[in-house]
Amino acid sequence: MGNIKTIDLWTEAFANHYECFNGAFIDGFENNVSSPYNKYKIVKNCNCIISNNWNLAIGNKHHAIIFYQNTQPVRLVVCCHDTDVDKLIKNATQQKIGNQTLSQIFKQHNIQHSEIDLKEKPIYNEYNSYKEIDTGSCDRFSLMKSMLSGNYTEDDTKLGHFDSTTYFYIQDLSVTYNLTTDRESFEIDHEGGFLNDLKTRIIILQKKFSGN
Repeated sequence: MGNIKTIDLWTEAFANHYECFNGAFIDGFENNVSSPYNKYKIVKNCNCIISNNWNLAIGNKHHAIIFYQNTQPVRLVVCCHDTDVDKLIKNATQQKIGNQTLSQIFKQHNIQHSEIDLKEKPIYNEYNSYKEIDTGSCDRFSLMKSMLSGNYTEDDTKLGHFDSTTYFYIQDLSVTYNLTTDRESFEIDHEGGFLNDLKTRIIILQKKFSGN
């Protein structure tokens, strides 16, 4: 089982957050000749345990999607318990790049998918009962720059959180994601982050942050 410390990480802020799914599925296709991933796995009824030291309303998550290049995980989406994962994936794959839908591009690139159900009993934290803060995780400088402008994606998709792009830096912030699937173990630590002035959006920086 691989122990993964850094990854392109997406967090649903509320159930059926379609923009989160749309961004995660489409980002990287617009400006690349090759696809940003060549398969993905849906993981249902798992437990992603999320903790932080600033009382930010980030609840535990109970479904996940892992995107791969060959056998290497390159992107992770963690989803709310009540999200209709299948419906949101179907919606996400109908997005268009040029004259083609993502679903058509998947067929051209032979992008496969699989699904497992871990059948774990959901573990909630104290923040699952609150309206959660919109959380973006950065593993690289280029993504941080895009997120500070309000975007969810590096590509120009218009998907994002734009109610305020005035941020202040929190140096002593610590946020950890822990998720174990059938084959992977994710332990994504964050140190520091940017909170907007309305306290509706937090951009957290992965401890293994890349300068790229």
